Amino acid sequence: MYLIDSTYFNGKLNLPNIVEVNSQALAFLNQNIEKYVPFYLQELLGFEKFEDLDSHIVGGVLQNTAPQMWLDLVNGVTYTHNDKNYKWRGLMFENGMSKVSLLANFVYLNQYQNSINTSIGQVIVEPKNGANINPSEHLTDIWNEFLEMYQGCSDVNYKGIYNINGTMFVDYFRNQSNSGYVSLVEYLNHFKDVYNVNPPILAFQNRLI
Repeated sequence: MYLIDSTYFNGKLNLPNIVEVNSQALAFLNQNIEKYVPFYLQELLGFEKFEDLDSHIVGGVLQNTAPQMWLDLVNGVTYTHNDKNYKWRGLMFENGMSKVSLLANFVYLNQYQNSINTSIGQVIVEPKNGANINPSEHLTDIWNEFLEMYQGCSDVNYKGIYNINGTMFVDYFRNQSNSGYVSLVEYLNHFKDVYNVNPPILAFQNRLI
């Protein structure tokens, strides 16, 4: 395990045989968790910040003695920004009886990367490759669910798209829900002075008919 474990693979992310102790399916999943979760965080945070975060993760668990920025990123936090209250639920959280994590979606997609003709990791590094994804309806749902947690709004008709000095900027926050819950991208942008990262905006995919 690395931050998440097999208990996050439920509902749409359900995988067969992972509840069986010492099963090959569970071992394979654990290998993928230990491979793809750090990979995702490396791409998101960059070398130095990932190394700092990773130094506070022991046995796959973030230590309570970690700096507050990492505790907040991983476990979630309620905060005020520009006189408004927001809630970042964390890289993993509980929703009723279910455990939820965008990291689980990421691992699930990569576990089936041969089925979608590309590595989701490559999509993270080069968002333009997103146009090449041709997943099944199920994997499309998993990908779009990942993006909802990662960057929020999926309604392309209400995105703010701006061209400044030849560079395109996409404002996914213009159509954010008034619930106060924020995506990972919005959280990182609210604390840009703390994390100093520029998470890419990725493409939602249409479901196949």
